[in-house]
Amino acid sequence: MNGEFHQMLLVTALGNGYLISGTEPSSKELEQTSTLEVSFTEGGDQPHYSWREWIEQRRTNGDQRLMMVSAAMEGSEWQTSGFAGGGAPSAIATLGTDRPLLWRPDWKVERQRSQSRWRVVYTGYEYTPAMQAGHEFISMSDMFVRLGKALWQIGQLAEEIGEGFWKQNFFDPAIEMLDDRTPSRKFAFELPPVYTDDSWRLLNAIYKSWVFGGMGSWNDVPPASAHDYGKGAEYDRCSGELYAALLQGARTAVNSVIF
Repeated sequence: MNGEFHQMLLVTALGNGYLISGTEPSSKELEQTSTLEVSFTEGGDQPHYSWREWIEQRRTNGDQRLMMVSAAMEGSEWQTSGFAGGGAPSAIATLGTDRPLLWRPDWKVERQRSQSRWRVVYTGYEYTPAMQAGHEFISMSDMFVRLGKALWQIGQLAEEIGEGFWKQNFFDPAIEMLDDRTPSRKFAFELPPVYTDDSWRLLNAIYKSWVFGGMGSWNDVPPASAHDYGKGAEYDRCSGELYAALLQGARTAVNSVIF
């Protein structure tokens, strides 16, 4: 899973749990450490808040939900999704007041002697009606179908190009997770109790089938295998469709408490 995308899913889910029912929002992944600092600001000379300070401020402000959104894709974002700053840009909207904001993260590496530290700053911008109109929403049931189809297609392709390892270890198990009402293993983070079992099943399958990265990933050797079998165009199509389904499915899971 892309680390930037994962963090936004975590913020959205934990934030909704806190705003809806007061579920404890603390997470070690969002605490300030020697290797990571996460803060939120409205820009300019406005102060920076820690994760806990920010989500408490959102509740005091009257915000009722967090919603994750992503920019429209052009078709090749999956190729860079394993790297910092790669993939389709995403953001988190705060909803429930007459002044909705869109919080966009900026990741930067700070190097201090022999140690590096990620500094992540979420900056709030006006969430305009035009922006809202451009965001796509899919129901949970439709998302199960769409993701299942994308997984089946790319699994068939993996076998055809001699890359059955990916089908056996990632695509088929993810399909089983979509179908399994009582899964025994968890690959995603723990969702707050306000989310349904279907939300968890969907997110679990997404984390299991996220194969886009750098060396050793689906982006590494399989493209060459597809080329050798004369299926380069099909590889690009199936990879793009799976990546889009994974992003949309993850947003559907964490946004399911909004509707």
